[in-house]
Amino acid sequence: MNLGKFNTTELGSTYNFTVLVTEMTERVSKTDKPFVNLVLSDGTDKISANYFDKTVQALQASGVDTGKVVDLTFNVKLYNDKKNYTVTNVVPCADPSAKVEMFVQSPPYDIDVMYKKIIEVIKKSTGREYSYDTFDVPSDDYSIAALTIRILNRNREAFCKSSAAHSIHHDIRGGLIYHTFRMVYMASYVHKIYVKTNLEILICGTALHDIGKLTELNTDEFGSADYSVDGRLFGHAVIGMNMVDEEAKNGPYDPEQVRQIKHMIASHHGSLEYGAITTPATPEAFLLHEIDMIDSRMYIFEKETDKIEPGQMTERVFALENSSIYKPLNPGN
Repeated sequence: MNLGKFNTTELGSTYNFTVLVTEMTERVSKTDKPFVNLVLSDGTDKISANYFDKTVQALQASGVDTGKVVDLTFNVKLYNDKKNYTVTNVVPCADPSAKVEMFVQSPPYDIDVMYKKIIEVIKKSTGREYSYDTFDVPSDDYSIAALTIRILNRNREAFCKSSAAHSIHHDIRGGLIYHTFRMVYMASYVHKIYVKTNLEILICGTALHDIGKLTELNTDEFGSADYSVDGRLFGHAVIGMNMVDEEAKNGPYDPEQVRQIKHMIASHHGSLEYGAITTPATPEAFLLHEIDMIDSRMYIFEKETDKIEPGQMTERVFALENSSIYKPLNPGN
């Protein structure tokens, strides 16, 4: 079980933990008094906690700041049917062996291995001969797989670092590549059942479906992400489609394949209600949407069940339509 410190807390208790501060935001209470909202990571999970009658400037003057490991005292109460965390004291960590990287959430797989596997799956989807000793493709290759690989290689550093979301799912450092890695592999298996789909289009559209998040989100070194100006103005689907168009200008790519990839990006949210530019109009676009839904929801299931013991149920989870999740007494491997 991957039970982090925060997940072991009980209502009505006070705790002393060593954690990482990933965000600090000053706010004003209903009584017009300042308080600081702290986002804190224990390396497994993050919580949001309030430190009342404090300012960001005062905390910074005491040595407490974003990106610092701290010794934290807080209590846990019930508010709106959920755990609420109130800080009573926070000071710089006294243990010199407590390093920042120990408290940064990251995927359970090696980043470089995931990237290598994504490129391999893309190349294999074509049915053509490729070298797997390099991430590159031949300069005269203008397949949709080559277009996809060139976009990924050009943005590799950001792709491997970026969170996949501001919150909800895969909202960790490396969350975007982790989300993409699982989806690409799922797509390759789904094609074995729905054999009439175009495997290369399905894999490439899946690999690029969230590529616009590299611009939509600003992810810091701790995995915390916030929306950029362009992200708020256009959204990651429009940005991703533009990235495909920019690469498509560099050679004689098949315009019909480019169209299909752009449509998959435009429609991967499934419905206009949930932010899609249009609804899926091809089998590959439809499968992408369903695969995206499965992986994002499974991440939430995994994250929430890690917080409880077998036989228990979680609090209501907003991202799952306020459903509670049960952890069986005989959970899977």
